[in-house]
This record gives sequence, structure tokens and C-alpha cells, in this order.
Amino acid sequence: MYVVIGANGFLGSYIIKNILKMTDEKILAVCLPPAMQDTDRVRWITGDISERSFVEYLNKNYLDGNNNNKIVYLAAYHHPDLVEKNPRLAWDINVTTLSYFINSVEHLDRFFYPSTDSVYGESRDGYRFKEDDRLTPVNRYGHHKCAAERLVTEYGGNVVRYPFLIAPSLAPGRKHFYDTIVSTLLAGEPIEMFSDSLRSALDFDTAAQLMIRLAERKEPVPQIINVCGDEALSKYDIGLRIADNLGVSRNLVKPISIENAEGIFEAKRAASTLMDNSLLKRTLGLEKVRLKL
Repeated sequence: MYVVIGANGFLGSYIIKNILKMTDEKILAVCLPPAMQDTDRVRWITGDISERSFVEYLNKNYLDGNNNNKIVYLAAYHHPDLVEKNPRLAWDINVTTLSYFINSVEHLDRFFYPSTDSVYGESRDGYRFKEDDRLTPVNRYGHHKCAAERLVTEYGGNVVRYPFLIAPSLAPGRKHFYDTIVSTLLAGEPIEMFSDSLRSALDFDTAAQLMIRLAERKEPVPQIINVCGDEALSKYDIGLRIADNLGVSRNLVKPISIENAEGIFEAKRAASTLMDNSLLKRTLGLEKVRLKL
């Protein structure tokens, strides 16, 4: 059985979709309200993972004594600006809650924790970070993720480091940045996107599929692995691709520089954070990994 913590978020929705598509496993989908309707393979449980009584409930009723669970832990306080504004709340969710959860579950044989390229810091001169590179995050969110990764690996879990992820939202009632781009362009309105900030971007669907392939492997999986695309893409590059797919004018996508980002973000951002995915390719026997939109 898969246990997906934070199952109704952007990535969680794609994880659920692809577990159903790629495996015969049942799913315990844990989320904050509202939940989806149960099916023959998906059981939805609503509750706050930061409440210890709820974690105890999960352990007692679903997790204790079961060493066949594959746990995907997606619960996090994500947005770097919000982390900067609410550091104690963010630490409680990103580190304290995670620590309590993994310390309370008896079997963590297959525990996958999605992390972020934010742990690496600034990529200079096109350098692509490898999993064993020194971590030098530039904001509090990245530091929280570093601490969380250390907890997970000390307990024997697996860390999947993702880049910027984008795709249509499958989360009910929640729009992703992709959906905002589409609605803006279809309305014939311009949208500004950074042209000089590069990421090894990936779509949610491919990101979810690759994590599930790792979880389903019988052979050992590297404890920390970059799951990212081959290309160095700016958000402007991605905007142009979306415009092409929609059949609208590329001129609606306006390039802007990350150097002019003052006032847009509160937390500091690395201008570019590129990752090396050669370990992923060796592990799964892949020739290429590309963003699909």
C-alpha cells in the first residue's frame, strides 16, 4: 500500500494519478480538508499531520505493524516568502512535524521525501549540482529543507530533489502558475517571465512517474537523488512553449531579468539552480528526461 501524506496538493494529485496508472497498489491518501471521494483503491483520510493525536491515529489504525507501506511524505510549508514571514510555524511544519512522524512510525523501509533544488544555492556558469555537492542555500526555506533531508536520511529514508515543477493543476479548486499563464495568454494579455533565471525544470506528471519508478524498484535506490530535466530552462522559455501549444502569439510572453526582481520576492532567490540527473538516468536506465507540457 502507498501512504501519501499531503495527497491533495499539486504534486500529490499527480502522485495519486500515477500510482493508480502504474501499479496495482491501494492508496491511503492523507490530506487536509477537503478530500476526494473514496474509490475501490483510494481511501481518503483528512487530518492535520502536525497534530500528534492525528499521527497516533494513523499509526494505530493504518501504519503500525505493516512493513509493506511505501510512504510518500509531501506535507510542507512551501513558499519561501511565507517561510520568511512565519519562520517558527514553517520550522514546526517542515522539521518538527516531520521528525515526530518518522520517529513514530515503526517501519520506514520505503519512505520518500520530496526536497528541492533550493538546498544547493546558486548555480554559476551553467554548473549542474550533483547529489554530493556542498549545500549552500540562500534562504530560510532552503535551510529548512536541508534540515529535513538530514532527518530523513538518518532514519533510512530517501530524498528526491526536484527542480521547478509546472503543469496544469489536478488539485480541486487550486490553480497552479501554469494555469495562470494559460488563462492570461488566452485572454490576449501579456505576462512577464524571467529570462535569465535557469532551472532543470520538469512537469508534475513526469516528476511523479519517476518517483513511483524509484519506489517500485526491487534494487537499492540512492538515498539522495536529483529528479529533474536535461534542459536548462528559464520561465520565459517555458512561457514560449506554452504560447506555442496554445497557438497564441509569443509576443505576449515578455522577458524580464531576475536582476529587476526587487519588490517581487521577500525571500532571497538563487538566480539559477541547475541540477545533474546522471545518477537518476543510471538508476532507472533512462536516456533522456524532458519537460512535457
